[in-house]
Amino acid sequence: MSVYHRDIRQYFGKRSVVRVKAAVLVPNENGQILLLKRQNKDVWGLPMGNLKPGEALEDTASRELWEESGLTADDMRLLDLVSGPEYMKKHPGGDEEYYVIGVYEATGLHSAIHLSPSAEVSLKFYSLDEMPSMDAITIHLLDKIRNRR
Repeated sequence: MSVYHRDIRQYFGKRSVVRVKAAVLVPNENGQILLLKRQNKDVWGLPMGNLKPGEALEDTASRELWEESGLTADDMRLLDLVSGPEYMKKHPGGDEEYYVIGVYEATGLHSAIHLSPSAEVSLKFYSLDEMPSMDAITIHLLDKIRNRR
């Protein structure tokens, strides 16, 4: 074990890591928010993913929006930077991931994918008062954003 890992583990424990993520809030003209259904799960969430080494957080937001929805945006505006115990994921084996999340709002959307409104897809716009079952991180992010407005 390197000195760095030995020293850092005294603060975070053996099974904890800190991850930097970007989440993207995509509103439509009706004030609804784009959510995607999590793969192999029965919950919905915002487009979100990990920062890669050397990548700017805004670029992470743009990349995750494209990878998870097929959309690109003219502008990504930083809404908030969040962290804390409510942004933690505990895995079945006991490992913990603590997240620092840059929350961006995407505007000026473009897509090469044109789906009919009746298509069976795992992307959908929801109004803030009629949300589906969501992952815990998305619930905390949307609550924080709602309280700011």
